[in-house]
Amino acid sequence: MIPRWIHDGAPASERRVFEKLERDPAAGSWTVLHSLGLARRRTGPYGEIDFVVIIPGEGIVCLEVKGGDVSCEKGVWRTRNRYGNVEQLKKSPFMQARGNMFALRDSIRKHFGEPATESRCLTGYAVVFPDVACPPLPVPPEVDRAEVIDCNDLSKSVSDAVARCARHARRNHPPRDRGGPVLPASGHVKNLLKFLRPDFEVVVTSQIKIGRIVENLLRLTAEQFDRLDELEENDRCLLTGAAGTGKTMLAMEYARREARKGARVLLICFNKLLGDWIRRRFDGTAGVTAGNWHGVARDFARRSSFKDEFEKKDRAIWNPDVDDRNKLGLDETYAEYGQYGLEEHGVLFDVLVVDEAQDVLWSPHVLGFLDAALRGGLAGGRWAIFGDFNRQAIRPNVEPVDPGAVLSDYQLAKSKLSWNCRNSRSIAEATAIVTGVESRIRKSDSTVPELEVKHHYYRKSGLATLLTRTVERLTAGGTPVEDIVVLSPCRIDDRQRSGLAGIERIAGHPLVRAEPGAEVEPGSIRVSTISRFKGLESNVVVMVNVDAMDGARNESLLYVGMTRAQALLVLLIADTAQARGVWEPRFREMARRATTSTAGGPDETA
Repeated sequence: MIPRWIHDGAPASERRVFEKLERDPAAGSWTVLHSLGLARRRTGPYGEIDFVVIIPGEGIVCLEVKGGDVSCEKGVWRTRNRYGNVEQLKKSPFMQARGNMFALRDSIRKHFGEPATESRCLTGYAVVFPDVACPPLPVPPEVDRAEVIDCNDLSKSVSDAVARCARHARRNHPPRDRGGPVLPASGHVKNLLKFLRPDFEVVVTSQIKIGRIVENLLRLTAEQFDRLDELEENDRCLLTGAAGTGKTMLAMEYARREARKGARVLLICFNKLLGDWIRRRFDGTAGVTAGNWHGVARDFARRSSFKDEFEKKDRAIWNPDVDDRNKLGLDETYAEYGQYGLEEHGVLFDVLVVDEAQDVLWSPHVLGFLDAALRGGLAGGRWAIFGDFNRQAIRPNVEPVDPGAVLSDYQLAKSKLSWNCRNSRSIAEATAIVTGVESRIRKSDSTVPELEVKHHYYRKSGLATLLTRTVERLTAGGTPVEDIVVLSPCRIDDRQRSGLAGIERIAGHPLVRAEPGAEVEPGSIRVSTISRFKGLESNVVVMVNVDAMDGARNESLLYVGMTRAQALLVLLIADTAQARGVWEPRFREMARRATTSTAGGPDETA
């Protein structure tokens, strides 16, 4: 069954058919897709097939479900539901089922090509009346009893009824040696699913694009589908992957699925900006508590009878203007008082989901809080932990954790995400050259333009001038200024390290600190430290103050910063002998590995 559940808004008639197909042991080798969307039909755009049943060795059967009472008067079909509401159908359900079948066949042929075996798989259709008997026969020639599954058929065996429809289609279109229909084998079924399943299971997510959220459709990759299957089959999973492999999106989708099943889910990360973004995505979603670790623990601490004591300690150790530093006693305090809130209110979560685990799991205090929050604890409860333990552990004064050591006491399944589904090929390759972390990326999967990574040098105090030119070029080419984010390894106003200290406007646009959920003035340019922006992404990233960054710590910062860019990355570097000595070999290797030729001249000095 794809998906493995039926959504809450599905009609009761479809729900009954779904459950009968799901529970029929004779259909164990079948694949059933519920509510398959069609981008185009012969008669016009858009459509939907209630069920597509793929039967190995038999064929493909498209089912159109019509619940309630059914009537046909003077060629006009109507249905009436249990509340007495009557719906007049635009066309006969048989014509609708037949049209959807042809649309599905056309879509498969267009994708695989006419000669392909998948394009010639035998296809049939049937109309399902789960609440009434078959309309009286004879009926106009459009109705064939072999293409009807009624309430009596469903009361016996749904698999027999559907298989009968497949055999009927086979009699009408007997397979021939060449050119005729073929019966799908297991390999054909696998290929069809690779095409059909993404068209059905489309996950709607939101991208952070410089302080405003743009809703886009983001399809899960085949690899991510496999990982979701593993999450459903194992109570405890550790998933690792480099930046851009979709860990956050996968964690959110897993949390959604578990909540739909009725589970109470705790979804946490480390980064505050990312945590606030995730929390807003789950606003109004029943069963999910989401946010960054400190924010979630703080909320529970403030709900305890020790609220005043906690807030007094909190004020003593927390400085909101320097929130990316490791504060002495912060995790211990938050874990202790957060656990008081859990215990006093009897809160237990059925499922725990942790993103950015490399920054969360290092502390035994945090592990103690999570153990207390999860039904069955970490040893016996259900959890999924996502992290990049190689290059994204950039929390200051904290050594990267070994996930195997931290989780060694627990029975768990381990898996890895390897396909980069965020960055363009040029950005992924540039990041690999600079940091040594290779990314696997399918060019055909990328929907962002193949733009080369640009770099420019500036002399002495020329960073503001060069950044102004960069912004002017981007906006002149049609890029909205709101789609540009400026990232720096240090704070922009750091007078010791930043070339933009004291600068409030660039190219006439105010520089504003990236904040989650804040209303942003049109025409503003977001600025952030790399650490604060970890976990988020933007169409265009301009990195400043990178200079002669080498060594493991700096390479980790570069890795995080460069992978925030989806389509275009621009590096602005101080023109010193040391910086050129570090960066020039990298740029030569980027040029050597470039696979496409794009606009953009040589590096430039301001």
